[in-house]
Amino acid sequence: MADDESPEQPADDEAAKKPYHDYHQQEANKHQQQALVDAQVAEDLMHNPRYDAFFAPYQPQVREQFVREYVSRRHLWTQFGNFCERHLARQLTQFEEQAYVRLWDIQHKKLFDLQCEWRAELVAVPGVSTSADFDTLGGRIENCTVIPPITAAELEMYLEWVQEADYEDDLRDSGGVRGWQQYDDVKAQLDPESDEAGQHSFLFGEVSEWYEFHNQRTGNGRLLRLPDLRGQKEEHYLNTWRAHNRAEREANPTPPASPPDPRPAYIRYDEARKLQGVFAQQFESAALNRQRTSYETANPPSTWEDEELERVLSFLKDIDEPVSIAAGDDWRLALRQASYAFRKQKLLDSLPQAYEAYCQRQEWGIAQPACSEREPHSTAVWYNKAILDARKLLGEPEDFNF
Repeated sequence: MADDESPEQPADDEAAKKPYHDYHQQEANKHQQQALVDAQVAEDLMHNPRYDAFFAPYQPQVREQFVREYVSRRHLWTQFGNFCERHLARQLTQFEEQAYVRLWDIQHKKLFDLQCEWRAELVAVPGVSTSADFDTLGGRIENCTVIPPITAAELEMYLEWVQEADYEDDLRDSGGVRGWQQYDDVKAQLDPESDEAGQHSFLFGEVSEWYEFHNQRTGNGRLLRLPDLRGQKEEHYLNTWRAHNRAEREANPTPPASPPDPRPAYIRYDEARKLQGVFAQQFESAALNRQRTSYETANPPSTWEDEELERVLSFLKDIDEPVSIAAGDDWRLALRQASYAFRKQKLLDSLPQAYEAYCQRQEWGIAQPACSEREPHSTAVWYNKAILDARKLLGEPEDFNF
């Protein structure tokens, strides 16, 4: 559209759905409200006699200058003060918190090894009916009682792994999203002869190197070679359930309300960026396209390396102690490596403290804090129901005794 054109305004603002994000309107409302508050504060500071003694040592124009700058600064305090307080509080405990989260890598591996034995029908595990229940237990690993508590020897072995681990690949995610209990995924990636390792890595992320290190030290790699008897039985029931659902859909097809629309229903971010440029060239003015070109040139799409560098710089600026940086050809890479080395050493220093606190809670019978405030996700609900439904279809008891 040309610069002098504007879209029609909807007749009913309440009923019309805005085809744009209302962020700017919300921000405008906040700024308008803040402007009223700032004006009231400025009026009070300028004319309230209670401040006269404070400003008496200065000429009148100083008071005007002070009020103007003070109101602006006060606005920043009220807008960002609470956020900064939380940020500073997290800084005080960030290394201890990361160490606490990473401590549970030890228990994840023990739970996975137990799953291997359970799948081979060598052991029974309280509360476990299907393999999906290990996903549930892993989501609440902090208070999982089917595995023994962490020992000092296990911590020592884990510290040895951290010492030789690559921070960027193995530790940087602070124990985040990993398929700790994804049996097929782990088995495929840790089996050097598997042709599915790349596919599983793409779908679920790479298995932590801690698993392989642990296997080398304990010999528990043998557990991956145990037969998956339980998994084969579960797959039999899942196939029955899938076949039944497929047959029902084929027997009772839902007629489409209209022929399917072959046009794309969604476009990726990078495609949308290109499409925006094409649209602007076709429908916007030459002046706006010059602005668009200048803006896009000055703000190219950021890469992961760019974003990680910003995170590293923010981290280093907040650290109130020296961080050694080695010489190198690429200052960006040198900064990242310096940050990773510093964090890794902090993790090594903090893990024994996290373990000591863990042991104290164990001794006192206090529940271990959750690693995340988010409710853990598990596939067990639908998975277990599917198996029971399949057992019923086959005329078998609706239980997990198979």
